Amino acid sequence: MNTKQITRLIVALVLVAVAGWFLVRKNNQSWNQGEASIGGPIMPELSINDIQKMTIANADGAVTLLKEEETWRVSERSAYAADFAKIRDLLIQIADTKILRPMNLGESQLGRLELQVPGEGDKSGTLLTFFAEGETPQAKLLLGKQSMKKSEASSFGGGEFPDGRYIMVNGDMQRISQVSETFSAVTTEPKQWLDKTFFKVEKLQSVSVTHPDVTNNWSVSRESDSGDMILAGLVEGEEMDSSRTYSLKNVLSSPSFNDIVGEEVDQEALGMDQAIKAELKTFDGFSYTVELGSPNEDEEYPVRVGMTAEIAETRVAPEEESDEDKERLDKEHAEQVAKLKEKMEAESGLAENVFWVSKWTVDTLLKVRSELIKQ
Repeated sequence: MNTKQITRLIVALVLVAVAGWFLVRKNNQSWNQGEASIGGPIMPELSINDIQKMTIANADGAVTLLKEEETWRVSERSAYAADFAKIRDLLIQIADTKILRPMNLGESQLGRLELQVPGEGDKSGTLLTFFAEGETPQAKLLLGKQSMKKSEASSFGGGEFPDGRYIMVNGDMQRISQVSETFSAVTTEPKQWLDKTFFKVEKLQSVSVTHPDVTNNWSVSRESDSGDMILAGLVEGEEMDSSRTYSLKNVLSSPSFNDIVGEEVDQEALGMDQAIKAELKTFDGFSYTVELGSPNEDEEYPVRVGMTAEIAETRVAPEEESDEDKERLDKEHAEQVAKLKEKMEAESGLAENVFWVSKWTVDTLLKVRSELIKQ
């Protein structure tokens, strides 16, 4: 071997050694960065208190939640009030979620973990986009496939259950990881984000129901909030079915709704021109008008609710009442008036919307007069 060949060999060995040193250093850096990120927050840059808008999108649809004058609203439901607790819990969950396992993936592997952006692949995930002010996103979180864990065999059999999720932050391939949160409550269905607080008919005094067929109309009332309802207009040979008494005393005492009727729904198809109408009065001075249209295929009824109230702000004390009792009872009355005013304010805007309500919620109002008569 001559001198020239020896020189080339030495140069080649030096180059191999240098390349190996850089490779080892790079691997060590990647390992150290991965180890350092384990247990760290997935989105340290996200300031949840500054968020004014959030969009959630996947292959099935999208929903926009926006904050207006300190109230969160659902854009796709005529800006109806959103469930603040659900939004708050989600933002706190994101802020508290820690990296369980950093992942080094190539772009071709994104579909396997459903980490493709919605609209950019058939294996897309759910994209959450956060806005502080304006239309420039503050951050993005892509929720991919849920990670599954095999359950231990038991008398009920084995199987799998979700124990986490794969995520990618801000579309950065270097910020893909597995977390222990499943984020199962995240959905693009607008109705799931609505504030389901509804009205409550308390201390019911009377109910009058009007059907398109007048022979089906009926009316019941009672003299005190502890008494039983009496059906009006009973004739000889008719007797009220006592098994209906309890349900009549508690009509709409704790109703709920499933969704808001959107503007895209054909208003004529709601059947409000042939609505069943009910008027409910309470001993507290509240009057409710309830209109029920035609049910949809899920047996949900479109319901419009109106409310007025006449609250007695002063209490008439009997002459024999002592000063001590008067002071105590006046205080209790004032506290009750304050609660009634708060209730009136909370329910005053109901007439602006039509609600989808389940059949069991309004079932009593759907009954005709003959169903209240003992057979």
